[in-house]
Amino acid sequence: MHIEGEREIHLTTWNESHFHQLYSIANNPKIAMNLRDSFPQPYTIHDARHWIEHNQKFNPAQNFAIEFEGRLAGAIGAERGKDELRTNMELGFWVGEPFWGKGIATEAVKLYTEHIFDKFDIQRIYAQVFDFNGQSMSVLEKAGYIPEAILKGGFIKHGTVGDLFQYVRVRGED
Repeated sequence: MHIEGEREIHLTTWNESHFHQLYSIANNPKIAMNLRDSFPQPYTIHDARHWIEHNQKFNPAQNFAIEFEGRLAGAIGAERGKDELRTNMELGFWVGEPFWGKGIATEAVKLYTEHIFDKFDIQRIYAQVFDFNGQSMSVLEKAGYIPEAILKGGFIKHGTVGDLFQYVRVRGED
């Protein structure tokens, strides 16, 4: 699957062509710092292989490679809530450091949000952001997400407790 955006930004399903590019841009502590601890650091070639193979089984696709000018620039995806929370999807995204400050993440979040509301019977998409990650907060706001909650003391990262900011887009509230 391929979702076309503006300015040569595309979302595409993960495939073998992403393998070496993924390893080289994901193996960066500055990226891992802003993501959940389940994101490996260091990010090895085996992690890249596992991620690509894992994502090839989903239909419809839930996680996409972000491409900019024909190169892998990052990743975006969501996980559906379980049981009574099944009308929710939690969004996650990252962009490699060489691509920061170019508006790529904002465009990717907009494209992805439209895709999710089109392909999945969910009511809301939310994202949680560590209090020190103002760049991701800005991306979400530019993509039409609104601040929903601040979870005081909601995370611990590298021994430091901080607040978790939650943003949301609700179907039909554009």
